[in-house]
Amino acid sequence: MERNSVNIMIKKIIKITTHVKQAMDDRKFWQSQTSEYRLNTVEKLRIEAGNFLYEYPARLQRTIRVTRKTSS
Repeated sequence: MERNSVNIMIKKIIKITTHVKQAMDDRKFWQSQTSEYRLNTVEKLRIEAGNFLYEYPARLQRTIRVTRKTSS
């Protein structure tokens, strides 16, 4: 019985940039997209944010108990 072996090489590519350059690249990317694609992406993000806000359990609420000492 012959074994088929697959050699997989994984390359890690690191791109170093600045915040300003990344912002310019992001703007260029979104301007190159169609208005329909941009609108669909905004709608997906809106739905995802709504799911996060309303479907996931809320954090524990803090409660404060105020007690007063009465003089007898």
